[in-house]
Amino acid sequence: MNISEMQSRIFHPMLNKEALKKMLTESTSGCTVKFRKVNGEERIMWATLNSSLMPPAKQDAVSPNSKKKTGITESDDHVVVWDLEKNAWRSFRCDSIIMISREKIESQFQK
Repeated sequence: MNISEMQSRIFHPMLNKEALKKMLTESTSGCTVKFRKVNGEERIMWATLNSSLMPPAKQDAVSPNSKKKTGITESDDHVVVWDLEKNAWRSFRCDSIIMISREKIESQFQK
């Protein structure tokens, strides 16, 4: 993939929280989220809010009629997502997002 193809598939990180959650819910294979952790390290996560990509026991946690059962408290500045590689709930701050894409981007782009 050349640079212009990659740029056309990468979405601006200044999405509002609802647009971000919609993207994570509607993606049929997950999204790559690159963000800066509290300790300053950058992390790339393959994440989703699409319940069909989660184990059956975790699917009810994203149901609009249920309270979150993730063990992580979502706040105005955090998004709780299912990490498809770690098979666990994770969260990140919205203002820490560097990049989000519907394409899976490997860690070679981390730096």
